[in-house]
Amino acid sequence: MFGGGPPRRGRRLPPPPPIFDSYPRAGPGPTTEEREQQFSTSNRGTKCELKQLDGRYDAQGNYNITDSSVSMLSDDADTEPHSEYALVSTRVYGPDGLYQSTQLEIKSRLIKRALRKVIKFYPGQPVDTSEVIFNDPPKPLFHYRKELEDYKHTKADDETKKHLDLLFKFVDSLIGAQVERFKDLTKLGLISFPLVWMLFKPGDIVFTEKDGHPQAFMISQIEPTRSFIGKSWQITCVGTGYDGVNFGKVFEFIKINQFEGAREITTLKVYPLRYHPQEIKIRHQLLERGKRFLELRGRQHMSYKGMAHVLTARYKHGYEVDDSGMEGERIFQSSLVSGRVMIDCETFCRVNSGNRIRFDGPAVPYNVQLQVFDGPTSTGGHEPETGIHATVTVTTDTENKSKRPVLSTLSEKDILLCPPFVLGFSLLNKKWCRFIIDHVKEVELNAEAFDHLIIADSHKDLIQAMVESHVEGDDSFDDIIQGKGKSLIFLLHGAPGVGKTLTAESIADYTKRPLYMVSSGELGTDPVEVEEKLTHVLDIATTWKAIVLLDEADVFLQQRSGSDVKRNALVSIFLRLLEYYEGILFLTSNRVESFDLAFKSRIHVALSYPELTVPVRHQLWKDFLLRIPEDKRDLDFERDLLTLEKEEINGRQIKNACKTAAALARKKGEKLGISHLETTLATIREFEKDFSGAVSHQRTDNE
Repeated sequence: MFGGGPPRRGRRLPPPPPIFDSYPRAGPGPTTEEREQQFSTSNRGTKCELKQLDGRYDAQGNYNITDSSVSMLSDDADTEPHSEYALVSTRVYGPDGLYQSTQLEIKSRLIKRALRKVIKFYPGQPVDTSEVIFNDPPKPLFHYRKELEDYKHTKADDETKKHLDLLFKFVDSLIGAQVERFKDLTKLGLISFPLVWMLFKPGDIVFTEKDGHPQAFMISQIEPTRSFIGKSWQITCVGTGYDGVNFGKVFEFIKINQFEGAREITTLKVYPLRYHPQEIKIRHQLLERGKRFLELRGRQHMSYKGMAHVLTARYKHGYEVDDSGMEGERIFQSSLVSGRVMIDCETFCRVNSGNRIRFDGPAVPYNVQLQVFDGPTSTGGHEPETGIHATVTVTTDTENKSKRPVLSTLSEKDILLCPPFVLGFSLLNKKWCRFIIDHVKEVELNAEAFDHLIIADSHKDLIQAMVESHVEGDDSFDDIIQGKGKSLIFLLHGAPGVGKTLTAESIADYTKRPLYMVSSGELGTDPVEVEEKLTHVLDIATTWKAIVLLDEADVFLQQRSGSDVKRNALVSIFLRLLEYYEGILFLTSNRVESFDLAFKSRIHVALSYPELTVPVRHQLWKDFLLRIPEDKRDLDFERDLLTLEKEEINGRQIKNACKTAAALARKKGEKLGISHLETTLATIREFEKDFSGAVSHQRTDNE
């Protein structure tokens, strides 16, 4: 323990062995109650006095305990020295002869009984064992001083009071000056580095910030540590964790590095919540966020906009060595994420096993149903009531298929300790992330998008009928082989910008399912890599019941040949994976003439998207321009649409033209007019002219 006792010179020495390790012990030994009964009629610890011993190393390097220069280590194994004394204190000296620390052994059964009654939670310092030894400083005796004094005044008999007074007198002689200094500093909201441990009582709630977001933990332990940068306090914190199935305790380790003089408590990396200047407000915010954390359990399709922590790949010698599903912990990096996401902690932990949530101790599966009551609720804890109550159903006896639930309660403290983030997947970035709860919003589905899709009504009816049948689970025409032929595959082919992608997006919103978009470029061209990545995509999509859109799928659909072995492998892998996929898959392509014959029988619906006709372009221009507020546009629709519809551009270009023209008008402080649209269209015509010339020149060179 740094900071205790006189300053030491030279290198730090290893701590001496436990004082009474020399005494033989056989087997686990009797219980605490049995030992207390055993010594109840003996004089063990009955003498209300303190015995002072010294622990020193002799010339041969042996550690001895001495009293007035007389060795107290007895050769008689059945003899326990000084057992009649209530307290035995040993001053420990290092091999260099310098004082290091003091150890205190409690022999009084009256004090032990008081400690067991009062100290209910102090990891690393058991008080219900036959030997109760406190190192320097005796942290539990400081943190539970008030409770021990209350016990003395309310529950102790006269003899116990004497023994406790002896204990208090010794503790005051050992750390009394530090306690007074601590009181003086904390009155001013300050603390010094050697006294930091006094702030942190195990079981208390502490406050910290995780990537700028407030978070509460419960203190478990605080211990001194050293490293090449100097001394520090390592604080072991406990929070509430959730792995998609279970709730449990998770550890977090926070260090406070050495600092000079005194500093404000609230500037520490972590400090007790009671010192926060807005404790009540912060507590309420944390409880509300904890409630939101519980609401986001399971698998949920949500919307997100803000900074998130993106799970990145590990690198070794400059090369990526880790991928989804492989062992090894990866790091998170902050990045801006926007768009639709899947909140799914269970799948995150399954796919990224190196970063899964790890619990301390057994975890219990919970099915949490939140209820908010107007009045206060009883949580059994000592934290202020908030009116937030979680009813938890714990399923037991799964082997016997018992359906009888056991009701438990998730306390307010458990809710308070929930993290500021949830785990999931960004559907746009294709990355696993930690999403900040405050940025997670309900997804806004456009159920009417399919109705506004500008394609033939017969195509709409066909798509709608097939999708509804698949969603409802109609397997009347399932394959003879179980597990095969349960997919629904659409092929959308035609020129770019005519609505193929929009069709898949509209169906996803119509069915209220997430859309997992992936391009052939993301899957790669190596057969092994493609199989691994495509298997992963289809597995995740099946888990989420997502609709998959494989854009530009031509490379996987091309006709196999006898000379191109690599392409043959890609097509074969793709065919095999599709056989056992059970979800909805949209494929887009611009070159159906080169398809492999095997795909014809596997495609349920093939829809052709021709170049946009004048009426279709007219409707698209109208739809996009109507999205601009009426007070921000100055258009004569009947006249201007007749001009705009003549432009032979695709739907994506029409959308971009409207967006660019609106930005141009806003920049000039004007309402959107036909002149802004004409300016934008002029740039599109110029680009088309240059592009056509470049393509023509390239073809000439190839010939």
